[in-house]
Amino acid sequence: MKRPITRSLVFGLLAGMAGGGATAGGVLLGFGTFESAWPVFVTCGILAALLHNTRQSILGMVDNRTHTLSNRIDRIRRDVGDIHGLVRLGPYTGELPLPMGGGWALTGDSAALLAREALARKPETVLELGSGASTLILGQILRKNGRGRLLSIDHDGAWADETRRHVKLLGLEDIVSVVDAPLNKQALGEQMVEWYDIPKSAIEQLGSIDLLLVDGPPQKHGSDVQARYPALPFLRGSLSMDALVFVDDANRDSEKKMVERWLAEDDRWKTRWFDTVDGVCLLSRGP
Repeated sequence: MKRPITRSLVFGLLAGMAGGGATAGGVLLGFGTFESAWPVFVTCGILAALLHNTRQSILGMVDNRTHTLSNRIDRIRRDVGDIHGLVRLGPYTGELPLPMGGGWALTGDSAALLAREALARKPETVLELGSGASTLILGQILRKNGRGRLLSIDHDGAWADETRRHVKLLGLEDIVSVVDAPLNKQALGEQMVEWYDIPKSAIEQLGSIDLLLVDGPPQKHGSDVQARYPALPFLRGSLSMDALVFVDDANRDSEKKMVERWLAEDDRWKTRWFDTVDGVCLLSRGP
């Protein structure tokens, strides 16, 4: 608050000087006396300071209201996306024990898109980076398809335990495996990156990956490091030729730049972008 007040005082001082100067000029031209300059100087300064401070207060109030309105609109948009997704996911969410809204690794509309792709492609093997409600949805879809296995990787041991508990409640233990994989420094080419310490045996047992869901690790706020970039370099050799890579949070700059890097390194990948709440990018190797 001190800075706007200081600016108002400075603005008032300058305005007072201008008013006083104009009055002094009038005196020199014979339109008044020097004694009249001081009241004009003070009056102009006070009025200018008050007007400037009022203007700043109004602008600040408008900015606050605009920010609040923007946040509410974004919240409504997310809620509508979740509701839209839940309607489409009705057959797979009725028994979900995780709370809807706030408990999703994916927003509802993105989860619905993931479900559509899993139903259409009927993948034999799915690798998921970041467990959550999507794990349970995918597990139920694989059970409906009558085939397929899902390996879900999570760096957060407590969250992985929670997901495993829900997997058990839904009777998906024969389809879904949730593996703890803490984030460790690993060599990727000539650089060191922080990535999941995935047990090699887990990937080998899963086999060739038909669907890769990239929804982790978390992207640190304000960081330029693309936390999820290593997914394709590390797992490229384990992907089947017809594999689909599902990238969540694709509206973020970090994910957009990540996809650009992937395409620059291998131009065989084709992309499809979807305007869900957080954005989705699908990558597949086309002809």
